[in-house]
Amino acid sequence: MTAVDPVTAEIVRNALGSAAQEMAQTLCRTAYNPLLYDVQDFGLGIVSADGALWAAAGAHPLFIGTLPETVLGALATVGRDGFAPGDVLIVNDPYLTGSHISDTCVYMPVFAGDDLVAFALATAHWADIGGKVPGGWCGDTTDVYQEGLAFSHQRLARAGERNDDLWSLIAGNVRYPTVVLGDLEAQVASCRQGALRVESLCAKLGAARVRAAMADVIDRTDAAIRREIAAIPDGVYTATARMDNDGVAVDEPYDVVLTLTVEGDRLVASFAGSSAARGGPVNVPFPGSRTMIRAALKGLLLPTDPANEGHFRSIEVVHDPGLVTSAVRPAPTDSYGYVCVAICELAIRALAQAIPARCPAGGFQLFGVFLFRVDPRDGTPFIAIDPMDGGNGGRPHEDGPTMMFLGNGDVLNTPVEVVEGRYPIRVERFEYLAETAGAGTFRGGMGVRRDYRLLEGGAMMQIVNENTDDPLAKGLNGGTDGRRSEVLVAPGTERERIYTQRESFVGPFPAGELISVRSGGGGGWGPPSGRDPGRVAADVRDGLLSAEQARETYGVEIEQRRVA
Repeated sequence: MTAVDPVTAEIVRNALGSAAQEMAQTLCRTAYNPLLYDVQDFGLGIVSADGALWAAAGAHPLFIGTLPETVLGALATVGRDGFAPGDVLIVNDPYLTGSHISDTCVYMPVFAGDDLVAFALATAHWADIGGKVPGGWCGDTTDVYQEGLAFSHQRLARAGERNDDLWSLIAGNVRYPTVVLGDLEAQVASCRQGALRVESLCAKLGAARVRAAMADVIDRTDAAIRREIAAIPDGVYTATARMDNDGVAVDEPYDVVLTLTVEGDRLVASFAGSSAARGGPVNVPFPGSRTMIRAALKGLLLPTDPANEGHFRSIEVVHDPGLVTSAVRPAPTDSYGYVCVAICELAIRALAQAIPARCPAGGFQLFGVFLFRVDPRDGTPFIAIDPMDGGNGGRPHEDGPTMMFLGNGDVLNTPVEVVEGRYPIRVERFEYLAETAGAGTFRGGMGVRRDYRLLEGGAMMQIVNENTDDPLAKGLNGGTDGRRSEVLVAPGTERERIYTQRESFVGPFPAGELISVRSGGGGGWGPPSGRDPGRVAADVRDGLLSAEQARETYGVEIEQRRVA
């Protein structure tokens, strides 16, 4: 094996990390859909030719964590000798990627001469995939075939020659072809940017030194995370979440159970005891569940490290096929994200029993709305997908963050100016919802409220929500729970209707209708009686807490002086 010095190893690590960030910048600058260029619902990275994660851009952790799985599937399907320079391939089959069908991965091989060195990959949520509902996330599909176009490592281009038949097939089977094809072009451009940077690095240092450098980096990363695991007391730690329903059997809750076993410098995760795969689309293919475990544990143990394969070697995830966390074809998966977020929260909740000083309280569950119009007889078709940020749990030494999204890796919100510039929608209110935060020595983060005024008629709505009965945003060590998310139509009028459960094709709405979308808050950490009175006073001063609430919740009397 080629010898490599520590300085060269760090140069290569950072060069590949910069290449992944350039891929993300390229995608943001060329995408057509705000869900990509503003919300950044994507994952991009560079994976070695044998399927090891080398580098990734900061984005959705599930997308990043399943990139190696995608490469391993490509090698099994196409064969290592089946790739050529200029190839571009596409895959989004949930049972090959671990996600749902809307999250489409585009990738290309990277060569140094005739030597296959790596793959550059870009996974992104498409504006539409041709399934049962616009934009995906259908709440009531009963098999994966209802959920849209599925690709299984087909070629968008072969040796630089574009496969126009496949591009035409995509355009003819999605509701918003201009946006979808524009985003697809952006994914190809981002992969090409990553490939160029890797090729340049190999030309400068040689492919053998690049491989050796990353092998060294991965080995050192593995040793670092093993030291962190070894510091956790050996033991078995279990956490459970009861989910509302699967979207089809709406009166049947189901369970996600996670057990973490710490043995020396290894950690084993198991989903034994979780419910069987459901008839509705909440199921997660095993690669997705495994990735969420890895993401949560990396976040607790080595949060500031750039991600690579070394973070995952010491974490084993065992499973029995056929659970809601390890579904098999043809179980539907379109609403997979609820269970993914629950897995992430359960991993933190379980380890809070062992290392409470490092674990936050629970955060809010995935939530948001799709506002869309499809039929041109009602007006120009559009789709606005807005995954709402909210409140995460209070931390052992600080209040919980607001405007965050734990399970989706801090996916951003769509700026008001973009919503109003792109769609027939006016945002009349965007503010904190302080009352949603769980109380504690360190309170939870706050939910937010967005009020949308529809300026034209014919629009419909889809609601994304879960854990309204058994919240994920549980208080820790005596803190109280955060409040759930909800959507209000025509708030404050006699027509007001409150939605807490997910639902598709709500509407159509007339022009002028007001829709108020309100995300939940995070749980509090520690008993409210332990909160620093200075923090309570600051919350009152900032309008996040009334003097009466300060007294009733925290036992702090606030003297309010009138300024002459």
